[in-house]
Amino acid sequence: MRNWLKSVGMVVALGGMSVVAVAQGSSNAVLLQGPSTAVYESDVLNDAKRMPEEMRSSFLAKPESVAQMVEALYVRRAIAETARSSGLADQPEIAAAIKIAIDKVLSDAYLQKFNAEHKPDTKLAEAQAKAAYAAKKETFKAPEQVHIAHILVMSKDDDDAAAKAKAEKLLAEAQAGADFAQLAKDNSSDASSAVKGGDLGMVSHGRMVPEFETAAFALDKPNQLSPVIKTQFGYHIIKLFEKKPARTMSFEEVRPDLEKQYVQQSLQTARQAEVAKVLKAATWDKANMEAFSARFADKK
Repeated sequence: MRNWLKSVGMVVALGGMSVVAVAQGSSNAVLLQGPSTAVYESDVLNDAKRMPEEMRSSFLAKPESVAQMVEALYVRRAIAETARSSGLADQPEIAAAIKIAIDKVLSDAYLQKFNAEHKPDTKLAEAQAKAAYAAKKETFKAPEQVHIAHILVMSKDDDDAAAKAKAEKLLAEAQAGADFAQLAKDNSSDASSAVKGGDLGMVSHGRMVPEFETAAFALDKPNQLSPVIKTQFGYHIIKLFEKKPARTMSFEEVRPDLEKQYVQQSLQTARQAEVAKVLKAATWDKANMEAFSARFADKK
C-alpha cells in the first residue's frame, strides 16, 4: 500500500479532488527535495489543472506563485508519507477512502479518453447544427440591443447640486471633443466600467434601471451622447457606439452554441450507453442491501 500513489502515476489532492497526471515534454525535474519524498514539475502541472485554463500560464509564469504551490504539495506529500509509514493506509476506513479516490481519478481519466474517442466529427456537428437552425430558425431571436458606455457621477442625495454640475461639465467636455473613454477612466464612479473607458458592452431591455434604459435606447446614431440622466445611483452621461434592432440571428451567430449542444448530447448518449453496459454486467445483492440499511434504521 505504501507506493499506491506511484503505482497509478497520479496525485490525489485533499478534499477528494483529483487530477490526472499530464506529461508535457520529457522534463520532469525535481522542484523541492525532502529526505524521503520530492515534488516534481509534473506534480505542479497536475495541480494547476484545477484552475481555469486562461489563468494557468500566467500563474505558472510567476516563480513566487509556483513556490507556494510546490510548498503546499510537498507538505501534503510529506504528511502522507508519514501517515503511510505509521500504518494509517492499512486501516480499513482509510484504505476504503484511498480506493475510492483512486477509482475517481482513473474513472475521470477514462471518461476524458472516452469523450475524445466518441466526439462527433466536426463536419457532422456542423451539418446537425445547420439542420437544427433550419428547423427552428424563427426561434433564434436577438432582442433590440445597444452598445454603450457611460460616465457615472455618484450623488450623495436626491438633490446633489455639486454632482449634477460635475456631470454637466463632463458632458460639455465630451461634446467639445474630449475623449469619452479618458473622461470615464478619470471621473466615473462606476469602477468596473471606468477601467474600460465606461464601456458596458451590448445591453438589451430589462438589464438597466428604467431612466437609464429609456435614455440609452433613445440614442440612435453612433457616438451620440445623452443629456445628463438622473438615476438612483447618481448622474449619468451615456454614449452610443452601436444600435442593433430586434432580429433573427444568422446561422454563423448561433453555430457555436448549436454545435456545442449537439456534441454534448452525442457524448451524453454515448456515456449513458457505456454506463448501461457496465451496470448490465453487475448483480445486485438485495438481501445485503436491505441488511446494510437496516443497521441505520434505528438511528433516524
